[in-house]
Amino acid sequence: MAKVIAPFKLSGTLDDINFVNTPDGNIARMKREKFMTSKEFMENPIYDRIREHGKEMGYAARKSRIFRLLAVQFYKKSKDVSFAGRANKIILEILKEDSLNPKGKRTLEEGMKSPFLHEILLGFEGNKNKPLSKVLHTGFEHFPEQRTLKIADFIPKIHLDWPEEATHVHLSLALSNWYFANDNFDTCYGEEIICDKESEKQAIQITSGIPKENHCLLTFLFIGFSKKERAKYTLLHRRSNTVSIIACQMPEEPLKY
Repeated sequence: MAKVIAPFKLSGTLDDINFVNTPDGNIARMKREKFMTSKEFMENPIYDRIREHGKEMGYAARKSRIFRLLAVQFYKKSKDVSFAGRANKIILEILKEDSLNPKGKRTLEEGMKSPFLHEILLGFEGNKNKPLSKVLHTGFEHFPEQRTLKIADFIPKIHLDWPEEATHVHLSLALSNWYFANDNFDTCYGEEIICDKESEKQAIQITSGIPKENHCLLTFLFIGFSKKERAKYTLLHRRSNTVSIIACQMPEEPLKY
């Protein structure tokens, strides 16, 4: 862009240069290239891959909204800023398992039939900065039929990675039926167990309820830390807490974890 310095003003177009009168003076600039219309974009086969990717991104974002609600009571207490993006990525990974439909038309229903579904879903964290493997330093047993998780000989001070200000830990289990085809779900939360950081060795058992149906059952383990002041427990910021998918079950198959 250049300014015209002359005793007269120019306007109009000369070859590829436009002359325009502005509050800053008489300006000469290169003619703007023609923009592509939406119709041209939709009809040009060169952009097929871009359109297909855009369709799947939009589809995944819609399906991800329900996925993020499956354990919403836990996620409100434990998630990081990347949570929504990572949930979208999970749905996209499942879509890629759809070998029946072409890219751009792949569906969650077909992707969920993948034999590798458990590898994709298990271990998904609400807070990637506090994964279960780094927070809980002892093993546990999960009993799917009883919807129960047990930790034998649990010593809170030793077996957990404690935030500096925490005095207590909250343990809870949830079982969610993800009806992915209809964008619906039913989640049953268990009672919370609270342990003092300084408490003695003990056996822990936490249990969830069971949803009425089984389209895809996901089990969530929540570990949250709090500070007790008199009789009140104040849960620490969600960046200090953990929620993880520890088990996945599709219809007509045993629970995998």
